[in-house]
Amino acid sequence: MPLSDLPMDKLFLFFLVLFVVLSLYPAWTRTAGRIRRFLQEHEEHPAGPVVPGGREAATFETWQQGVRLSDLELFILWRLAMAGRRGLSRRQLQDELHLAPAVVRANLASLQRRGLVRVIALRGLTFRHGLSERGRQFAVAEGYLPQLRREG
Repeated sequence: MPLSDLPMDKLFLFFLVLFVVLSLYPAWTRTAGRIRRFLQEHEEHPAGPVVPGGREAATFETWQQGVRLSDLELFILWRLAMAGRRGLSRRQLQDELHLAPAVVRANLASLQRRGLVRVIALRGLTFRHGLSERGRQFAVAEGYLPQLRREG
């Protein structure tokens, strides 16, 4: 049955519903992003870095401010530094580093609390993680990001 054979009142209702849904979509995505950020900020985090198998995490004292990072946090920070300003999603980090979702989530939360990683909100409900300004300074100090200097 072609669309032109439908009665006019049904076509009008279809158009009206489509118009309302499409006009509410931007507001819905904005609200959903706010809700997700609120839940992430108020989510309970474990006390320290998480290591598969329940072993104690090896930590390294690095940088001039004495930031203590576990080896997994260093791997995640290094990978985010290599990703550039666009960052990576949590799923991409899980796949590239072959880590469990809970491990990546906990270590990203730990890096966020330290101010080394920030959340980059994209369209809809997609989020990426990237280096904050402090994280970028840390990556430069540790040699993860090369610095080009112009002389002359």
